[in-house]
Amino acid sequence: MKRGPDSLYRKFESIRFLAIRDRPMLSRFLQTTHPSISILEKLRLVWAFVHITNQVRAYHSQAELLEVTSAILERGGRNGVTVVEAGAGKGASTAKLSLAVRAAGGGVLHVFDSFRGIPCNNEIHHDMNGRTIRFRKGAFTGRLRSVQRTVEKYGAPEVCCYHRGWFEDTMPKFEASVDVALFDVDLLSSTRTCLRYIYPRMVKGGMIFSQDGHLRSIIKLLEERAYWWDQFGVPSPRIDGLGEDKLLRVFC
Repeated sequence: MKRGPDSLYRKFESIRFLAIRDRPMLSRFLQTTHPSISILEKLRLVWAFVHITNQVRAYHSQAELLEVTSAILERGGRNGVTVVEAGAGKGASTAKLSLAVRAAGGGVLHVFDSFRGIPCNNEIHHDMNGRTIRFRKGAFTGRLRSVQRTVEKYGAPEVCCYHRGWFEDTMPKFEASVDVALFDVDLLSSTRTCLRYIYPRMVKGGMIFSQDGHLRSIIKLLEERAYWWDQFGVPSPRIDGLGEDKLLRVFC
């Protein structure tokens, strides 16, 4: 059997790896009832996710994207679903989220990114094990046209709306109500900006995910009661995974 990057061998090995490493999330995803999608369609979605990961550099695990996808499917319906992605990277997550939006009955995936990588910054981070992390200017760059080509090839381009520019320039103009948001922005300043403009747009029962839960500065921000009162005039929301998981879940 051929063993190239697009071979059946590679795909089946990837499925086997997912089933072993991420079995709990995979099982929950397949067993949870979502009105807009059948079990067969879910299996096709998992297969598509594996295929995308084999083709495009991704900065997430399959389990993380399956959990976000499950939240999207739960909130889908006749009127579709509105999803925000902040931080597209090379477009692997964008392609997967677009397929999730289409499977949920349609809607819009709003993709926010500079498409120039991480902005200039002097932030110094530490992960939960105390290791120092710096995010250099230009890191994780995925050019807009490159991300669009990835989505056109592997995802559902018809549901995507791209917002190119720094978050502080593009997000103040955004006015839609949001069902699910996914932040993968690395910087504390970017997390603050995304929350400032997206959290007030979240519908009741919506969900914000952050893939930066391994950074102590993000944990500290989200667990501060004063931050939520001062910024939004609300008590701290329920946040699952603080100090434990890389993927955080903020219940709105």
